[in-house]
Amino acid sequence: MKKFIIAAAITSLFSTMAYANSGLADRINEARSYPNKTAERVNSETLSTHHKQMHMKMSKSELMDHQNSKN
Repeated sequence: MKKFIIAAAITSLFSTMAYANSGLADRINEARSYPNKTAERVNSETLSTHHKQMHMKMSKSELMDHQNSKN
């Protein structure tokens, strides 16, 4: 009787692991089809410099727009 209960528990466990609605098979196939990608890491100093440059450009363009609107 114990063997039957163990066999039924194992069967039910494996039967619920990858049924069609769970998406488990899709996730496994997608993981296999996409190559490993590493995220690009940006140094915080580089990011800060980039933001400063963007703000400077925006300020210059706002100043030019303001000057052009006065004329």
